[in-house]
Amino acid sequence: MKIGIDLGGSHIGIGLVDGDKILTIKDKIFTREDRKNIKECIINEIQRMVVELLVENYLKKEDIEVVGLASPGTISNGKIVRASNLNIFDFDIKNILEAKLGMPVIVRNDAKCAALAEKKFGAIKDYEDCVFLAIGTGIGGAVFMDNKLLEPKRYSGFEFGHMVVNKGGRACTCGKKGCFETYSSIKALKMKVTETLDMDSDISGQYLREQLLIKDHPGVKEDIELFLEYMKVGICNLIDIFEPQVVCFGGSFSYYEGNPVLAKLYEKLKEPGSTFNGNPLPDFVTATYKNNAGIIGATIE
Repeated sequence: MKIGIDLGGSHIGIGLVDGDKILTIKDKIFTREDRKNIKECIINEIQRMVVELLVENYLKKEDIEVVGLASPGTISNGKIVRASNLNIFDFDIKNILEAKLGMPVIVRNDAKCAALAEKKFGAIKDYEDCVFLAIGTGIGGAVFMDNKLLEPKRYSGFEFGHMVVNKGGRACTCGKKGCFETYSSIKALKMKVTETLDMDSDISGQYLREQLLIKDHPGVKEDIELFLEYMKVGICNLIDIFEPQVVCFGGSFSYYEGNPVLAKLYEKLKEPGSTFNGNPLPDFVTATYKNNAGIIGATIE
């Protein structure tokens, strides 16, 4: 038995994991008060929920093989070097959690964890060369070549969301301008569409997909077109660099399967001159495990 933890920009999700199955799950939404001392909050809440999982499932610490943590941002040697969406820097979370929990802990970037779940159990398990794109609040990713996850020596890397697709464009939280995720994350799309419709941006992703994006509103159509144009630029750059057999869409964008927005993206990617080598393009798939992929993948050693 293993425990997987998904640390996000707005919440913590913790699950008891057996293979590719999450047996039970708990979560905690960060409040404004929590954010005042976010590091302490993260440690305390993880400790509390792990203990609850053990007690409620009649388990002992010795029954848990490993605790895996999927974290946003740059990871190195078990430390969160930088997670700008949580305003966290140089956080030695692995050693702190191991001392608090008395169990072995592994820490990886959240997109890499989701990719590992899809590679071992899910949508890309039958491919050798794969690009995984986690598209949600930001854009992260991972690459497999010859069935091996590419892992740099220094940092977790593959910050696809921070490649520049529009030099001098919108300011990004990372400090640069024109980053991929400032134009083609779900957060960016939500902000643009709600601004166009003059409504509160505090809406669910489901409402955005099922209500706002199907409105016959010329401004929304323009927003979607711009979102897809930059999405195409980013994806085609990745195809030209890695020449994958498949590109897998994870994060909240995986819920767009069957949505007209995703269908339009596929049409754009097929346009002549989009990629250096042209057709045939790689396959395009959506993640099997959706937003649970991070919890599952965090436990894969």
